[in-house]
Amino acid sequence: MLGFLNLKKMKKTLIGFGIVALMASCGGYSETQGEAAVEMCECMAQDAYGDYDINYYECDVQLHEKYDPEVFEEGSWPEALEEKCPDLN
Repeated sequence: MLGFLNLKKMKKTLIGFGIVALMASCGGYSETQGEAAVEMCECMAQDAYGDYDINYYECDVQLHEKYDPEVFEEGSWPEALEEKCPDLN
């Protein structure tokens, strides 16, 4: 009987950790990602090349030189861009 209760308690603990990890991973973008998104907006607003695609590429290259690769991870980088710079999308 004791083994069954311990197993049940362990199961609840593991599910609890899983829920906490899931909520933490869905926490939105980081402060650094927000700063990079604002810089992307400012860079794109300068319209240095007169062509959206070239401007986007050049601004993206500049940001990748300045920030760590983790800033541009798929999950939260688009979210930061969408919130900080809605005109880009």
